[in-house]
Amino acid sequence: MVSKTARKPAKAPRKKASDMKAILAHHVADAILPGEPALEGADRDEAVEFLLRAAQHRIADRSSLLLESTTAERRVLRIAVVNDDMPFLVDSIAATIAAQGLSIDRLVHPVVPVSRNGDGQLEQMGKTGDDIGTRESMIYIETPRVDARQRRELLAKLRVTLGDVRAAVSDWHKMQGAMGDEVGVLSEESPEDSALLEWLNGGMLTQLGHLKRHRDGSHRDVFGICRKSSKALLADTSYERAFDWFDRAARKGAVRNLLIIKANRISNVHRHVPLDLFIVPQWKGSGKNRKVAALSVHAGLWTSAALASPPEQVPVLRRIIAELTAELGFDPGGHTGKALAHAFTVLPHDLIVSLSLTDVGQLATTIMSLVDRPRPRLVQVRSQLDRHVFAFVWLPRDTLSTEVRLKIQDLLMRQAGTSVLDWSLEVEGGTLAMLEFMLDSRETSGNLDTAGIERELEDLLRGWGEAVEQNLVDGPEGSRATAIAARYAPAFPSSYRFRYGAEEAAIDIARLRALAARESDTGEHLRDVRLYGLAKDEPEILRLKVYHHQGILKLSDAVPALENFGFTVIKEIPTQLDPLSLGTIHEFTLSLAEGEKAALLLDRRDAIEAAIAGVLNGEAEDDPFNRLVLGTALQAREANWLRAFYRYLRQTGMGFTIYTVVDALDAAPTVTRSMIDLFVARHDPDFDGDRDKAAQEAIQGFTRGLSKVSAINDDRLLRLYRAVIDSILRTNAFAEAAQEALASAKALVLRMESITAR
Repeated sequence: MVSKTARKPAKAPRKKASDMKAILAHHVADAILPGEPALEGADRDEAVEFLLRAAQHRIADRSSLLLESTTAERRVLRIAVVNDDMPFLVDSIAATIAAQGLSIDRLVHPVVPVSRNGDGQLEQMGKTGDDIGTRESMIYIETPRVDARQRRELLAKLRVTLGDVRAAVSDWHKMQGAMGDEVGVLSEESPEDSALLEWLNGGMLTQLGHLKRHRDGSHRDVFGICRKSSKALLADTSYERAFDWFDRAARKGAVRNLLIIKANRISNVHRHVPLDLFIVPQWKGSGKNRKVAALSVHAGLWTSAALASPPEQVPVLRRIIAELTAELGFDPGGHTGKALAHAFTVLPHDLIVSLSLTDVGQLATTIMSLVDRPRPRLVQVRSQLDRHVFAFVWLPRDTLSTEVRLKIQDLLMRQAGTSVLDWSLEVEGGTLAMLEFMLDSRETSGNLDTAGIERELEDLLRGWGEAVEQNLVDGPEGSRATAIAARYAPAFPSSYRFRYGAEEAAIDIARLRALAARESDTGEHLRDVRLYGLAKDEPEILRLKVYHHQGILKLSDAVPALENFGFTVIKEIPTQLDPLSLGTIHEFTLSLAEGEKAALLLDRRDAIEAAIAGVLNGEAEDDPFNRLVLGTALQAREANWLRAFYRYLRQTGMGFTIYTVVDALDAAPTVTRSMIDLFVARHDPDFDGDRDKAAQEAIQGFTRGLSKVSAINDDRLLRLYRAVIDSILRTNAFAEAAQEALASAKALVLRMESITAR
């Protein structure tokens, strides 16, 4: 049995079918490449019959496409594509299939002379060399079997690819003519740019699309893939940046007539890689009034011959080499000059011609330095329109593997707002391999963390145990780093190593050892916490790690406690060391309340960590008053004072719930902070300064803050709190014993004058 996708063409008349089947079988046998497994017997007959079914009917200038998933003994997906014979068919189809995660187990590509009637029905099939009509490409492919949904997706992708191939081939001469026009326009003002376009137009660029984009968003001269799948080569914001890039130079009197960039769009034709875009401005006006009226955009791919050309023969690239040699003061015939020239043979031509001279110089000199001293290195450069970051990673070729490449990719994506669009690999005859990553950086905020990633890269390649030891050297127990690493490094599971890295492991080890020392002193099982953030996190996201050696951290206990601090728990990842006695680490990803910023809380991490640890260790109370530690920047003991005042007010008959009280205190941070300052000024025996002046300033702050409170109940609550503070005569809140007890209400004593709850 078979399950079929796509329309099943009508069968040919029985009289002709047997003849055409024999002819097609002969073509299929001849098309099998040397070294490929033979297609014989029943397998050959089934393949030929399937291919012949796909070929029975084909509309002019269209493809016939048939997919069939077999359920017999050989469980495969058969694909047949019948088309006009044209370039790029096999490689484009193969790349599309591979992009869907499928391997190609068999591919046969006979080119067959055929004739069809006006309706597209197959009438005759000839032998090689017969002059009976047109030559058609008949591609037969076998892949692993997939389900119906995947077949539908693959069918849709193949149709898009075939449409792009036909459009690119049909409009080839139009695209060559459009680029030829640019050569003539640029020849006088930008001769080197003109020479590059002429060189590319002479067979060094697989031209795939062209359009002219006007400032109002309209298009004309739309050719190739730009009239099919790639109607939008760039986003509107990218076009605006391109217009501005040319206009800014014109306002300064500089000459810019060619912008070379990479598109985010992946080519469906020839190679499955990002498109190269060559943008030429169409000027209007002159002098200071000169402005870009439209952009002529050529899309294509550098050919393998172009990428392999000697750098000194590539226009623009040869100019970059000359300018950089002069800027660095190198003798072109000397050792450094030759080393620089060699660096350009390693760097990708299609990218180097698009970068600034400064960035190219950084890349070239880095390669020169690595020749004599191979080591892991990272260089990141931004594209001209600041849409992409290109990350170049050098590492010993013996350390290269898919796992290492994925880990490096993960390191790069830790930079906020970046995502990997493409990557490539270059391995020289020496000891180094070079990985190049193309990152989408349109959402990137801040500077690139090249130095930090390079350190992690060194850790990654050094080996886990050695990397952990190296990171421990700079810690408080650096002299014992070797012994500590030998004990702890093997205890981390591989999932942790991949997710966090050696630098983070060294921090976690230090925390676990410090916790173990405290437990030894107290004889109790304790928990420690660490608050931190990652560069890639959004401003309202924080990370929290909880450490412990004994027992189990129940999420039913931990999550409500964190929520009482104002956090929302997004997820939790536990890590158990082996042996378990070395510790357990729980990482919580936390979302902050509206208006809270992670950076501001991290500035107060010590106070927040102490407050959370106090709750998890049962040393402090777990209730909504802990939210004031975040919302109003209080210390844990200060929040506890407010908790004690609340309980006193409840005894006087106040009916407001704890949630109402905390909401009022949290909504008026200036008032809350002023009341704490007043309490400290009046009762802290170690207060340094003028008590009366500090108390007066606190009262004034309270009054100013209260004037902004509009809710009647909130106003009443805050005044009651002020009344409690005014009535306190003595307290042990600042005594050492009370502080050691952290914030336990049982340890806090308030001697007060009687007040009446109003």
